[in-house]
Amino acid sequence: MATLQITPQSITTKGSELELFIQLRPFPRETSSEFETDWRDLERRSLLRNPFLSASFLLPQREIESLNTVELLTVQDQFGRWLFAGFFQRVRGSRDLPLPHLRALRTTHSFKTGVLVDARDCEAVIAELWPFLRQQELHGISFPIFPIRSSLACLLREQCEKDLTRAFVSGTFERATVSQSGMNESGMSSKRAKSVRRGRRSLEKLGPVEFRIRDQAGGDDFLHLESLGWKGQERTALACDPRQTAAFREVIQGLGQHDRVRFAEIVQSGRTVASMCLFRSETDYYAFKIGWDPALERGCPGYLLASELQAHLTDLPGCERIDGCACPGSFLDHVWPERKEMGIATYTTTRWGAAAARGTEIVRNLIRRLRGKAKPSSVPAESLNTDEEPDETQK
Repeated sequence: MATLQITPQSITTKGSELELFIQLRPFPRETSSEFETDWRDLERRSLLRNPFLSASFLLPQREIESLNTVELLTVQDQFGRWLFAGFFQRVRGSRDLPLPHLRALRTTHSFKTGVLVDARDCEAVIAELWPFLRQQELHGISFPIFPIRSSLACLLREQCEKDLTRAFVSGTFERATVSQSGMNESGMSSKRAKSVRRGRRSLEKLGPVEFRIRDQAGGDDFLHLESLGWKGQERTALACDPRQTAAFREVIQGLGQHDRVRFAEIVQSGRTVASMCLFRSETDYYAFKIGWDPALERGCPGYLLASELQAHLTDLPGCERIDGCACPGSFLDHVWPERKEMGIATYTTTRWGAAAARGTEIVRNLIRRLRGKAKPSSVPAESLNTDEEPDETQK
């Protein structure tokens, strides 16, 4: 049996094979090159990879996001190698769990939350986290915008079952994706496909139209196009805020150094008229944002770009799938044929936490029924079939 040495904010577990050091501390204001190297190394080994948890993505945003309220939860082995890293905010309670717990960091531009955990030792690491969190009087961990059928979701749910606590999922939705296995399927209705073909012809009347993929050199064209139209008018585009612009440039430079950023573009007469920024995590790409010239709206440049990207999926290095990162109702829903189920996932670490989360779930569902809404606000996590996404571990 493992023996535990406990300090106020850390715990050391000595087992037959691993000696684990668990620590929960404020996110450091300054990071060393060794710190960032360990972080990136874990990302490459992680069970569920996530570009929005990359050092190249998060560190440039320290001046914009309130990272001073973020706590870093890490697990290291006896050799100092990171086996787990999570970025959380400590909350007193929430709609899903009305007791103190950790909520995964979601920045303004994060379209997927989670943790980084070593794929080989993930079960041992998660098994030690639950007693550590109880020692810190934390009743669970929650993740907004979380892939609820992923291998990580399965791992966390199984730990709840072992500890006789519970997992809860609420706010579920589906977002558009496309993969090599579905790239020949059409997500467009015949009417919309006809409209896109007509739009392409209208663009071709103004000059030659082509599709291309560029590396980080496409960043300036993307920033310009993303600032046009309603985003520019509402001042929500990246280019409207010098700090956001600088952070974005730093992100694509950092990811670009590791061959992890691409821009898919529609080019008309040598001028980029639509651009989609893609972040890469091994075989998965994430559609961070898209922009196009609204003056060419009749040419359907956004739809055309998404359609052409699907047709040229194999042109992206090592790509197996693209996650659209879009909200329900996005135009990508009408182009790409596949779906990924997302939601708010809460994993309780104590029986008090499980009871409290279950109680709020019952109350919410009762209120919804009284209001005449038949659909439950959350579903038991154990009812989700994780076999629908068996290769999630490759992300």
